[in-house]
Amino acid sequence: MPLQKLELRAGVNRETTNYANEGGFFVSEKVRFRGGYAQKIGGWQNITASGGTFAGVCRYMWNYVTRLSQNLLAVATNQKLYVELGGTYHDITPSQGTVTLGANPIATTNGSRLITITATAHGVTPGTYISISGATAVGGLTISGAYEIIGVPSDNSYTIIAASAATSTATGGGSAVVVVYDIDSGPAVATSAIGWGSGPWGSGAWGSSVPVGLSMRLWSIVNYEDDLIFAEREGNIYYWTDDTTSWSRAVTLQAKINSVPKVATTATFASGVTTIVVSDATGIETGSVIAGSGIPSGAFVTVAWTGTTSLTLSAATTASATVAITASYAGRHAPDESLMINTSPVRDFLICFGSKPYNPIDFNPAFDPLLIRWSDQENPYEWVPALTNQSGEIRITNGSTIVTAVSTRQEIVVFTDTAIYSMQYVGPPFVWSVNLLDQDISVASQNAVIAVNNSVYWMGQDKFFVYDGRVQSLPCTLRQHVFSTLNRSQISQVMVGINEAYSEIWWFYPGTDSDTNSLYVAYNYQDGSWHYGSLNRTAFVQQTLRTYPMLAFGVQETYLAASISATDTTINAINAGSFPTVGTLLIGSEKITYTGRSSNTFTGCVRGVNGTTAVSHSIYDSIGLSAPNQVMFHEIGWDDLSTGMAEPITAFIQTSDFDIGDGEQFSFVSRIIPDLKFLGSSASSPSVTLAVYPHNYPGAVYGTPDIDSVQATVVLPVEQYTEQVYTRIRGRQLALRVTSTDLGVAWQMGAMRFDLRPDGRR
Repeated sequence: MPLQKLELRAGVNRETTNYANEGGFFVSEKVRFRGGYAQKIGGWQNITASGGTFAGVCRYMWNYVTRLSQNLLAVATNQKLYVELGGTYHDITPSQGTVTLGANPIATTNGSRLITITATAHGVTPGTYISISGATAVGGLTISGAYEIIGVPSDNSYTIIAASAATSTATGGGSAVVVVYDIDSGPAVATSAIGWGSGPWGSGAWGSSVPVGLSMRLWSIVNYEDDLIFAEREGNIYYWTDDTTSWSRAVTLQAKINSVPKVATTATFASGVTTIVVSDATGIETGSVIAGSGIPSGAFVTVAWTGTTSLTLSAATTASATVAITASYAGRHAPDESLMINTSPVRDFLICFGSKPYNPIDFNPAFDPLLIRWSDQENPYEWVPALTNQSGEIRITNGSTIVTAVSTRQEIVVFTDTAIYSMQYVGPPFVWSVNLLDQDISVASQNAVIAVNNSVYWMGQDKFFVYDGRVQSLPCTLRQHVFSTLNRSQISQVMVGINEAYSEIWWFYPGTDSDTNSLYVAYNYQDGSWHYGSLNRTAFVQQTLRTYPMLAFGVQETYLAASISATDTTINAINAGSFPTVGTLLIGSEKITYTGRSSNTFTGCVRGVNGTTAVSHSIYDSIGLSAPNQVMFHEIGWDDLSTGMAEPITAFIQTSDFDIGDGEQFSFVSRIIPDLKFLGSSASSPSVTLAVYPHNYPGAVYGTPDIDSVQATVVLPVEQYTEQVYTRIRGRQLALRVTSTDLGVAWQMGAMRFDLRPDGRR
């Protein structure tokens, strides 16, 4: 019988049964489609040659180039803010304040590394970083430097871990202990709990049995010229002034604005008064900070200007004078809370989605999750609307909260939890107009939306969408698979990115058995094909300004909750919520694989793997993953270099069943003529394996993407120059899988041919 060519459609389809998808693919893992043919995806490695790392789970990145041609990467995690330059992550996390503690606030316990700090009404959360100075020795230890708060036993105390154990039980430290607090750490994953202490204060009644949800920390980032602006979802907005020499910390947007002069004039005043007379009050607003000789630092205007030249200040003058003064922009009227920020595709406005409205006599109006508020054109410091500027606000009405917004060339597309809007620049006096595009739609998360070629793609709660002038469902051959494997309690982790070199949009999401992103689905917007697989990534930046796309990975480091011996196979941690369900731990120099994680307990541990030695470890020893937190270049090489040492990437693709005459007769395969190319492989003898799965009825199909309920009759190695392989395979239906598991192997599958003939009936 003539050879039968196996011609297959591009893309993986799990919307039908395996048998009904004849002529297509049913299973994939780290395989894409290029030119209609399946090929292995590229590898990944740390963007820093030195193995640079960071604290916390990265949820957003922003890449830009300054006017001095510095290529900066902003990295926002649940614990810290960083700017990466030249392979080094520079900590620019804002401070929330400096406090001198009461006398002898440090308590030690003999033989323990756990240190208790007394700090009245501290208000901080576990995971927050602090810096301690000025302490005298206590319990044989001098507590000085940076520490992570690992526990909060009360409103007036918290615990940290010292580098070594105390030699006695003692209380001390002196009366000059100074603590600088970073902004509070946010949750690495979404959590839910019941009752007092499980959520932010005031989120539920004391002793309440009402579930309290804690949203994980999400960020949005933009740059204004060379500076950076960060916004924490449901939190404050921070401003980092470009400083690549001393790497000064970011400050709140309000504090930054209060430091920027807007008006220069002269003022006359007596000593000890709160009223000053200026020569020209034009442009001075309620909240403007007044600076000049005889005026206390930080004094601001408390009463709205009424057309006179008299201004009322928040603090009394310290001398009589007629002096030159400056009045700042009114930072107190700028947003101090937002759901996210973005910039406009035209005119360069800074826009807050979800904000407190402007109120000329109230610095702290109620937050409105449906309010859109913007700064003046090309001026992120001006938020007070006036005839001389274009700052303003508008409220949308459909839904209960704004979820996200994305800029395209012509408009900003805004999503609430139930509707989608188009926001377009119309110029003064209205500045921006907002029009409803569609309602009764959904969006998975803040980071689930992306603009590509002036179209907007997003993942909803139960399907995919595209907006290209009209809102419509995006046909997806993996819809059922994706939304049946999605952990909806962690849907806010869904994030998307574009791999422009391959015309692909990738969504990463947490699987049903995982509290972290563990799976992906990718859409090729050129040929409409889909593929899927498993990979843990938390943030994505396309390769516009660097050679390769960059994706982040990480966990929030944790600590042993109890000592372990060299043979223990169950490990208890203090907080392991951000760790994947399976993986490899690193404790000291020992690597430990685990097969399960339940809350803060790792189970199925195999000790001393990958050439390391199993040893005992002490309570409070740090626990991380064998691959440190990092941003990785993707599509570079063909292997996993996240640990610094090359590890092979397992990739496979499996066809749906095919048969002869709808399976009326048995088929017999005597040989296969492979069509594979290994172009680009770094292995000296690249190869894959071909597995053939025969069975008699569609019911004997494949259970999960990587475990088969029927065994392959033959597994055939195929090397670069293999011309044909001989088999003796018989069945009504056949399926074929191509797999690679070796280092340095790149491959693309072409049109396989089978020497296949009818073999009678049964």
